[in-house]
Amino acid sequence: MPTLKRIRDPVHGLIVFDLEKEVDKAAWRLIDTSEFQRLRRIKQLGVSEFTFPGATHTRFSHSIGVFHVARCLMKVAEKGLPATEWNHQRERTALLAALLHDIGHGPFSHAFENVEKERLGSRGSYKNHETWTAEIIASRARSIRPALEKVFGGGGGIADDIAELLTRPPTDIYAAIVSSSFDADRLDYLRRDRLMTGSGAGAIDFDWLVDNLRVVRAKIGIGEGETDEGEPTTIQTFAFEEKALQAVEAFILARYHLYSQVYFHRVTRGIEMTLSAFLRSIAVLVANGRAQELPVHERNPLVAYFAAVEPTLALYLALDDAVVWNMIEACADNGPEDVRVLGRDIRDRKLRKAIEIDMVNTTDLDRLRKGFIDNDLKSSIGQTIFRDAVSLSIYKDAQREDIPAHKRVFVKRADGNVVDIAALSKAVAALTEDQNVLRYYFADWRQYDSALKCAGETNGEAR
Repeated sequence: MPTLKRIRDPVHGLIVFDLEKEVDKAAWRLIDTSEFQRLRRIKQLGVSEFTFPGATHTRFSHSIGVFHVARCLMKVAEKGLPATEWNHQRERTALLAALLHDIGHGPFSHAFENVEKERLGSRGSYKNHETWTAEIIASRARSIRPALEKVFGGGGGIADDIAELLTRPPTDIYAAIVSSSFDADRLDYLRRDRLMTGSGAGAIDFDWLVDNLRVVRAKIGIGEGETDEGEPTTIQTFAFEEKALQAVEAFILARYHLYSQVYFHRVTRGIEMTLSAFLRSIAVLVANGRAQELPVHERNPLVAYFAAVEPTLALYLALDDAVVWNMIEACADNGPEDVRVLGRDIRDRKLRKAIEIDMVNTTDLDRLRKGFIDNDLKSSIGQTIFRDAVSLSIYKDAQREDIPAHKRVFVKRADGNVVDIAALSKAVAALTEDQNVLRYYFADWRQYDSALKCAGETNGEAR
C-alpha cells in the first residue's frame, strides 16, 4: 500500500498525506468516513451559486484545505516555541480539529440553521452546527471516534479532546490555529471563496503572511484570567513582523470585501431568506400533522427530521443539500400553495425586489420608507415581505479591553513590543465600527412600488 496519498486542490495545489505519520494516517481515515463524505453534498456557500455561478465548491474541499493550512501554521508555532514546551498531543488534536471543524453543518447551512433556531430555540433543544460537530465526533455510534481509535487507541480520548477544542474559546497557540482572527479556516475560505466566486476583491499574500508570522506573548482580554495581583496575564498567540503590515491590512480588508460583496450580497441574502421561508413552511406542515400533503415519500429525510421532537444524530446526518433540493423540486410543481410558490421562486430563480436602508448613516428618506413598511405593511412582513438585518463587524475596537487576545491581530514591532494592528493601521482602525443594513424583500411588486412612492420615488429602483 502506498505510504503517500495526494489530493489536487485548486487553491493549495498538491496536498500530501504521509500515512507513516499518525496525524496524516488518521486524517486519511477520517476523510473516508461517511460523516466526512457527506460534506461533498453540502456547498460551502449555500445559495451563493445563484449570484456567482462558479460558487459550487463544497465543505468537503474546504475542510481538507483547512487541514493543509493548519499544518503550515503548526510549523510556525513549533518553530517559535522551545522544544521542551511543545505539546504533541495538543498538536495532533488541533490538526484533526481543523479537518473536522465543519462536519456538523446542515444543508444550506445558514438558511437551515436560522429555521432551526426559530423552531427549537423556545424548547431549549436547538443545536447549532458547532454542537452537532462535537456530538458527531464524540459519538461511539458513528464513524469518527472509531476511526481515531484505530490510529491512536481507545484510551487516549482524542475524540473528546477534539470536540472540546472545537466548542471552547481558544486558550493556547494550538487552539488559535483552529479558531482566531488569523486561523486556518479563514486562510482557506478567503482564498477559496474568492477563486470560486470569481470575485476580484479579497486577494491576500498568503506566503508572505505565513513567512512573517511569529509566536509571541500578548495580554489577554479582561475576564480571561488575571494574576494574583489582579493584573492581566499574557497568552501565547501569533503576531506579524512589522514589515508585513501592508499584507496584514490586505488580509483584514479581504475579509471585509468578501463579506460585503459575496456573503452579504443582496441577491444571495434574498434567496437565502426565500429558502428559509420554504423550510419553515415544510416544518410547520409536518408539525401540524399535514406531512401527507407534501409530494414526497413519508420516510423522506427532511420530513422525518422535522417530525422528531428531538432530532437524533442519524436523522441529522441524513440531511444534505440534495435532500432539500429534492423537496424543492417536488413541491415546486405539486406542493401546497404556499410551499409551491416558494419552491418555484427558488428553483426558477425568481428574485424579490429589494429596498436597502443604511442603519448607521440613515437619511430622512430612509426613515420615511422604513416607517411606511414597518407600519402600513406590517401584516405582510414574514409573508410577502422578508425583513433582513445585516450587521457587518470585521475588526472589533482594539481599545476595548473585553476583546480576547485570539480575536485580535497583533504586530511585533522592531523594538519587540507587541501591539494591536489597529494602533498602527488607519485602514484597519476604520473597520472597527459595525456596519448595519436593513433590507426588505418584496414578492408583491405593488407593495414594493407603494414603498417607493411613499418616499417620493415613482420611477427607478430603490438603493
